[in-house]
Amino acid sequence: MDDQIKIIYREILERYTKVIWTHKIHLCQTDIYLRNKKLQNNVLSVLSVIVSASAITNIFKWLPENLIVPLMALASLTLTYFTVKYKAENLEKKASENERFAAIMHDLRNQYSALLSDIKGGLYSKEQMSEKRTQLEKIENIIYSGIVPYTSKEAVDKAAKALKIKQESTTTNEEIKQIISDNLQM
Repeated sequence: MDDQIKIIYREILERYTKVIWTHKIHLCQTDIYLRNKKLQNNVLSVLSVIVSASAITNIFKWLPENLIVPLMALASLTLTYFTVKYKAENLEKKASENERFAAIMHDLRNQYSALLSDIKGGLYSKEQMSEKRTQLEKIENIIYSGIVPYTSKEAVDKAAKALKIKQESTTTNEEIKQIISDNLQM
């Protein structure tokens, strides 16, 4: 590879890496929202059971009535608060938005990966490489000009662990040998 090709290749490789990060962060954010939604459902279920008048009187029948009534009122207010709060958060919708965005980024990631493979395979001239890079940049700009769902520091940290430590975006030769039949390997 000559120096000009190396420069173009490196820039495309950096963009590819950023797309991989974005894809993984949004998948992690989806997992966080769904985990929180499950927790919310559990909290609401427990509070609903506690607020139930028959459950309160049976569980706390050893307490005086003047204590049970305020406890029941507090549990009822807590249930109302969490019900309103959780409905306002709409974690399922947020998870769906992050998952949709991750799917878009997955497609872009695959396009960058294919371009990098083709460049390494010597299939493009410098001009063609530059043209393909510009096409992908335009697609990327269109994607980012839309509404990009929120991601948290927790999602970034989970993505870092998944990509750097667990190497979830990497396929080793050993994995290929174990999964792909011999007649399909080069």
